Amino acid sequence: MDDDIKINEEYYSKGILEGGIDGVFRHNDKLFNEVKSGTWSQTFNTPNIDYKVGAVDGVRYVQYEQKNVENVKQFCKERREFHKIHGTDNPFFAGTAHMMQLPKCFAHEISSKWFNNRPWELIKQDREDKILFYAIVNEYYSDFVCHPSGKIPIPYNPSIPTR
Repeated sequence: MDDDIKINEEYYSKGILEGGIDGVFRHNDKLFNEVKSGTWSQTFNTPNIDYKVGAVDGVRYVQYEQKNVENVKQFCKERREFHKIHGTDNPFFAGTAHMMQLPKCFAHEISSKWFNNRPWELIKQDREDKILFYAIVNEYYSDFVCHPSGKIPIPYNPSIPTR
């Protein structure tokens, strides 16, 4: 008997998007007709991020606009200073530390550029992918690292593919 838990990657790559679109179709005939045509879009606004999903000639896209990037950078800078003084150990969860505060727009950007749109929920399941993700954050998004060194400690430095 195979007791290993398997994650269905299609749930992330198809299920969420298709389920969400199906729900939207039930309430919006105009959008349904636009989607059938292959070119459509819908915008969602939240307090910290606005995003637009859609397709042009049947090719899907997602665009993000993060509104709180500067606030997150400032938070990470303050955490680096705090950790320099007090260390990085988490008193509530031994062996863990808050290493980064990456805004969703950049997590999605990393996902699309280097991981074929696989979300963080899948990337973190694979040790090598997780280390590569952290290496990319260290290289290109270090303003969002909370570790006092300014880099997330990783066991080795993988080569980052050029995109």
